[in-house]
Amino acid sequence: MRILCFILSVFIITVASNVSDAQLAPWEAVSQMQKGINLGNTLEPPYEAGWNNPKAEEYYFDLYQEAGFDVVRIPVRWDNHTLTSFPYTIGSGWLNRVEQLVDWGLSRGLYIVINSHHDNWIKENYNDADTRERFDSIWSQIATRFMDKSEKLIFEVLNEPHGLTKLQNDDMHQRIISIIRKTNPTRIIIFQGHNWGGSSELLQAAIPDDEYVMGSFHSYDPYLFGLEGQGTWGSVYDINELQDKFISVKQWSDENSIPVFLGEFGALKSCDYNSRMKHYRYYVQFSREYGFSACAWDDGGDFRIMERQQKYWNEIKDILIYCSPLSPENFNLEVYQDSIIKLTWKNNAADNDSIFIERRKSTETTYQKIASTDADLTVFHDVKPDTNFTYHYRVIAHYNDSTDIYSHPQRIFFPGYKIRERELFLDEPTSIPGIVEAENFDKGGEGIGYHDSDKKNDGGAYRPEEAVDIFNSDGNYLIFNALPGEWYEYTVDVKHERTYDVVANVASTFVGGKFLLEVGNVVSDTLEAVASGSWVNTTSVSTSMKLKAGEQIMRLSILSTPAFNIDNIVFELQSNSPQIATEKNKLVAFQPDNSSLIVTNSNNCIIEKINLYNITGSVVKLVQNNESRVELAIEGLPRGVYIVKASIGKKHFTKKIIIH
Repeated sequence: MRILCFILSVFIITVASNVSDAQLAPWEAVSQMQKGINLGNTLEPPYEAGWNNPKAEEYYFDLYQEAGFDVVRIPVRWDNHTLTSFPYTIGSGWLNRVEQLVDWGLSRGLYIVINSHHDNWIKENYNDADTRERFDSIWSQIATRFMDKSEKLIFEVLNEPHGLTKLQNDDMHQRIISIIRKTNPTRIIIFQGHNWGGSSELLQAAIPDDEYVMGSFHSYDPYLFGLEGQGTWGSVYDINELQDKFISVKQWSDENSIPVFLGEFGALKSCDYNSRMKHYRYYVQFSREYGFSACAWDDGGDFRIMERQQKYWNEIKDILIYCSPLSPENFNLEVYQDSIIKLTWKNNAADNDSIFIERRKSTETTYQKIASTDADLTVFHDVKPDTNFTYHYRVIAHYNDSTDIYSHPQRIFFPGYKIRERELFLDEPTSIPGIVEAENFDKGGEGIGYHDSDKKNDGGAYRPEEAVDIFNSDGNYLIFNALPGEWYEYTVDVKHERTYDVVANVASTFVGGKFLLEVGNVVSDTLEAVASGSWVNTTSVSTSMKLKAGEQIMRLSILSTPAFNIDNIVFELQSNSPQIATEKNKLVAFQPDNSSLIVTNSNNCIIEKINLYNITGSVVKLVQNNESRVELAIEGLPRGVYIVKASIGKKHFTKKIIIH
């Protein structure tokens, strides 16, 4: 008999323990309620559809679930649906309607919060015994009606108890919690501080003697920005002020072992756009960072997030779902060098696989990915988007096997810029087959002949007025410091529609920098620099391209680091035709004195014409000839870098020289 009793005792204790373990605790619930939204201005007007929204429909909850939300707060007003005298019965139609919305949410696995919202009568007449009795009866009926619902249904006693003193608010919460406990002994209940239920009021509130409670606060701070739409927000001071608020609540939460529910936050849509997006982002970031559950206020009006009748979300939704403490921050846009929008940001994620850049026009509702770049990139240049549009951008830390992390969006107006003409650097296109010298990109400047990440030629050589970084190595010029996203364009004349062997001569102490070539509509394979052991001595990287004949634009695009320097690109017909100009026939130029320059070629071919260009690409000398040796008078020409171009038959040869 004792053995049987012992077994029964163990069974009872085990069952009780399992029930206790299975019970949803407030801390567990908060950890699962990270992405929340309010169904505002819906059940809390005097009557449903009494304000700016139609009656709620079931598809709302499909949209919530599909978007990634895990908690929906449904504010409810009870006054106009409840008798004003004993027994204070709530109309069955209203209870049925509230239950319908609750069931729509619970059936989709969402946490649902219902409360008493805009029931100002209890706040204005709290000292009246009949008023308190009516409020008690309402909560008794709510608790009884929903007692068998999932633990994911949470009760919130009273929204923003403005009008109640602290003592009245504390008394009201403890009394209502006691009433709820008669039928819902372990359902989670949310309590809030007095006045407008801000963070400082939560810290002052009496903590109910109950194991299943959450503390709540609301915040639209700073008031003049969030609720009045004045000024801007997002300075270091602004962000630190907000973080201090969250830190104080976090300390209170830890000291009292009470999880926190941020029931409302947001900013008017009339606020400065970029400030507003940043405002939402940091509310989300700090909520995640300090472990709060957070529900953005969405009222379908001045705080709208879901376009209910159109069945789509505005971009605040992606902040609420995809922003985190690891989101890219310090996100800034500027119109840069007339034809470019420059994006800069700080990366906080360290393990993402790449960075996505997304853009949309203000006239569009969806973003398009415009670039996928290295994971550690912090600058991007959007070159020559359409003018006279407002553009929205966002930066995304992308993971191949996990959820992406978004920055907040920012927008900028891109005005019309001065259209510049493309000009050849020399007076004729570079011939293919032949050699395209990297530094001889077309004229026209930023966005036309090239795109560079800053406005300065850091090497200061050859074309110092251009932004491309060029340095001089004993008369040989290389583009250096080439960064991802930069490119250079050249007008070329392809002589034959054939397949060409393409050799890029690059220099680097590292391996792995990637680039590609585009000639007309033909795109090369991705080329990868190999280590040459020097920033000056080059090594070759090869591919082949089948090109169409005719004049066209060649673009050399830098895809990724490590950095490498670029000397030239050599195109040769795969047939190795003897008519093709190769390195076997070289131009020779020397300066015997300060008054003359002598030009020959290594094969003693007749040179028919000589052009001498200065560093800007302008012709300073033109000589017609029918001999293999040409002498040019250079007396009086300024010292500096020049280019000699010789025409031999249908071939052209160039050589850079320095006139002393």
